[in-house]
Amino acid sequence: MEYRSLMVILAHPDDESFPIGGTLAKYAAAGAYVTLITATAGEHGVPEVAPDHAAAMRYAELQAAAAALGIVEVRHLGYSDGAIDQAPPDEVRRRLRAFMVTHRPDAVITFGPDGISGHPDHLAIHRLATEAFDAADLPNTRLYYITPSEATQQGCGVISSTAQTSGSVAAIDIGPFRVAKVRAMQCHVSQTPPFRGPPAEEAARLVCHEYFTLARPRIMADATDCLFAPLTTAVPA
Repeated sequence: MEYRSLMVILAHPDDESFPIGGTLAKYAAAGAYVTLITATAGEHGVPEVAPDHAAAMRYAELQAAAAALGIVEVRHLGYSDGAIDQAPPDEVRRRLRAFMVTHRPDAVITFGPDGISGHPDHLAIHRLATEAFDAADLPNTRLYYITPSEATQQGCGVISSTAQTSGSVAAIDIGPFRVAKVRAMQCHVSQTPPFRGPPAEEAARLVCHEYFTLARPRIMADATDCLFAPLTTAVPA
């Protein structure tokens, strides 16, 4: 695959591994420059652990998971866990837009309108990242939403939402990268990850595809197996 750059904008440490770790590992292994932007440290996500200690714990887990997936660059925005929707929206959009304009990625991935689990932070990032993408005005960059699927259900433990965005779907075969996904998931010890056995054994239990919906450009295109495949316009029936 030709060298590409991929930017992932999510809310918490572990959001990169549980639903889409296989895809990130696959493109990183193929030479893509993967940048992960995480809005919070997830400091309120570890029961009975003080927020400052939890933040340090989860950030260390994030760094380990990123290394397992081959992510080159990790950026932390520093917003409060559970309260992204209370952060100044103009500031968040400006910061995300600046990352996009500076990096000029070939594709951006973020949450879809379901936020996978409906978590308020996920929903806020979906909205703000989409608005920042539109403001960045990068005509050669694609925006993808994480699509509800068996992969998101396995990784996140929630039944797939029906709140999907219309558009063409990229079905990414992660078969050879399921072990890397398991290893990354297991880095997030504080989150009691699923599939806690030997990675090679656990990988066999994972589904082989992760799914993404093309949100920008707004065209009807044929389904594809690659985030960077040429967009062949489909003629409506």
